[in-house]
Amino acid sequence: MTLYSENEVRNLYTEFRDLKKYTQKLSFFDRFFGIIPFSFPEFDPQLSYFFQKEKTQELAEIFKRERNNPGLTEKKFYFDETYTFTIRPTNSNSALYSNYILSSFLARPPILSEWISQKTSVDKPVAFFLEEANGILNHIEYLLQYEHEKSFKLQCMSVFFRGYFDGFCNRVVGPGKKRKFTELYLYAQGIIYANYIRSLKSALQKSRMPVDLQGSMSLDLGGKLALLNELGLIDFLKARYAGLAPSSFENKLTEMLCLLTNGQAEQKQLVLEIVSAMKSQRKWGID
Repeated sequence: MTLYSENEVRNLYTEFRDLKKYTQKLSFFDRFFGIIPFSFPEFDPQLSYFFQKEKTQELAEIFKRERNNPGLTEKKFYFDETYTFTIRPTNSNSALYSNYILSSFLARPPILSEWISQKTSVDKPVAFFLEEANGILNHIEYLLQYEHEKSFKLQCMSVFFRGYFDGFCNRVVGPGKKRKFTELYLYAQGIIYANYIRSLKSALQKSRMPVDLQGSMSLDLGGKLALLNELGLIDFLKARYAGLAPSSFENKLTEMLCLLTNGQAEQKQLVLEIVSAMKSQRKWGID
């Protein structure tokens, strides 16, 4: 925790008091004092805070500390006088408060694509992590469906799974009123887990893509045209438009190639020049 001198506190208080918008006060409070007062678990793809008793208990302790501490939305400094920085939400801005906290939790995890790249290996490929994640989700869904005892763990799972489902459907709706830190954390973890699954699927798809096609993502226009030729698409287009007059044939061919290579309309002349060069080199065998 940063220690502030009386003079620093006085200046900060003057700046804080002059802020007009509640969102500005939230950002200020977060920047200087930290708006999340508890140390929540970092991103954990195995969700051990659900399945390891001691970690579940740590989450429960955070919940108890929050419930028994109404002063979490203010920061006080005592000198000759008391300086109170408060962001306690009123009914009109309680949703703003909770959405700010949710956004803070969502901003915490690592870049998932990089995390996956670092964790995967020959022994544990992407498919391993995807199977593991799906198994954990299936187990949570099973417990929520068939366990009827309303334990703290199951309530946490329910909030997490709601976040996962909303994240999976890309229809996340922010809280409409003030929510507890633990609830916002779990909902955010569900959204993050949906993104984790999505990143794993993307990484798996990329790992199964032929190396030459992976490299084609960075090919220049000439390279893309050469690849289309190798895949037989040039021959297909030649046969498709063989009945056109020579000038129309050339125009139609370059127009279609421009579309297939994601080229802009102004690149049509460049495509035509490459086609002509390849024709002279008999790379395509255009008659």
